[in-house]
Amino acid sequence: MDGARSSEVTRFVPLGAQQEDENAQESEPVSAKVIRLLNEAQLVGKDKKLDCLHKVKELVVRSKPDLLDSFLDEVIAFQQDPVADVRKFVVGFMEEACKIDSGLLSRVIPMLGYMMRDENIGVLKRVVVCFIQLYRLALLYIAKSKSFSADMQDMWEALKEGKQQVLDMCDSANDGIRTLVIKFMEVLILAHTKKEPTSELPKGTDADLSLDAIPPTQLLLDPSELREEAGTAMGALLQLTASPTASSVNLMASIGSLSSIARQRPSYIPTVVQAFELLHANLPPHFAMSQVSSVRKQLKTQVLALLRHPASYDCCSQITTLLTDLGCTQAEIARNTPKVSPEGLKRSRPSGETEDSPLSKKSKTMSVLERRGEAGESEVDSLAPGSAFIDAVEMTSSDLRPLLMPEAVTELVMRSMSALPSHMPGTFKSSYTPIAAAGTDAQVAHLARLLASQMTAVGIGVGASAKGISTQKQQKASAPIVSDPRRRRGGREPP
Repeated sequence: MDGARSSEVTRFVPLGAQQEDENAQESEPVSAKVIRLLNEAQLVGKDKKLDCLHKVKELVVRSKPDLLDSFLDEVIAFQQDPVADVRKFVVGFMEEACKIDSGLLSRVIPMLGYMMRDENIGVLKRVVVCFIQLYRLALLYIAKSKSFSADMQDMWEALKEGKQQVLDMCDSANDGIRTLVIKFMEVLILAHTKKEPTSELPKGTDADLSLDAIPPTQLLLDPSELREEAGTAMGALLQLTASPTASSVNLMASIGSLSSIARQRPSYIPTVVQAFELLHANLPPHFAMSQVSSVRKQLKTQVLALLRHPASYDCCSQITTLLTDLGCTQAEIARNTPKVSPEGLKRSRPSGETEDSPLSKKSKTMSVLERRGEAGESEVDSLAPGSAFIDAVEMTSSDLRPLLMPEAVTELVMRSMSALPSHMPGTFKSSYTPIAAAGTDAQVAHLARLLASQMTAVGIGVGASAKGISTQKQQKASAPIVSDPRRRRGGREPP
């Protein structure tokens, strides 16, 4: 019994010795303490390792940030650790380090490119989130630099390579990865375009991120190349929004991103409104009723946000019609419609544009690039891949609009009755709203665009022919379903 008690006592360290150890650790230099914790982290298990690394982060990032340069590589070395949580910690450490010292970007960006090959989805998501944050920071860092070293040029090349890696993830099988890619497209488009007089700038550092931050004397960043990338990214985002295979999560993310882009870069408003119209008419057929309801709710929220923007004046009729189809009441629409004074309207338009000018009349249907070109901008964005579909829809819509006479629409409805399914589809049941302004010019134009979008999607119509859009399941009818009312005005339809 006495032996057991004595062995039990020997397990306790005398109080004086404990106090001496604590005093020694307190007097230990911070750099020596960091070295001790890093060495310990290499020898212990997962939980203890993360505990040691978090202590290192507390010391190096928050207490003594001047030690970041000395210990960054030692922490980055843990990126090859077999534990996913440790690799995610390394990514977070690199992000915080660069936010404190932008000079570390040249060492961190290449490491992020390497970590984008990680097979763990959780780690990959964290890497993409970090890259989105550091991409903004790196652009501002390069734009404000007055001299360029070889390290900075290497960082810019690594940044471009990482940017392409993220964009290539658009075809990922994981919904979360694709949602992050959509967010990165939004960041890229806003960073690579200029602010406008009516831009709604977000609060925080994002407000400083635009092409305006790049001085004309900057040699490393080419504004025309950046604008071209913004156009390409916008086309890809529009294409993703119109994809029939998009998931509801990705679709809601792209709707939010397009709305944010349009509010911060108002010249995109006509294009985004048209994209929302096409989406409303062509929701993916595999959506369940709950998914259709969620997407429509998000669409309604974002279209209302666009309606409140003063630069949406030229698209007000188009937006109002779309909101009516989405179930908005006239009172709700009126409550969100801005009261734009003539002076405010002049400020929201490019110089030289008036309410009755050809540019103002065409702005509801023109693409963003055409509008910028006629406004006198010296360098226009390159034509984006996704805009071909929208241009084709616009051409077909213009061709259909004079055909939508009452007798033609009646004939179209009667002929389509035999093709109706025996049971009402869930998507129709959840999305149908009575037409409040049937027969008005705005409703006829809206109907023409809806028909044109569906025709273009299957590769028929003048727009699809002009733009070379076709599908493998394209159906070629030997005779038109609805006869052309312009031919019948003479008395009878020609054979």
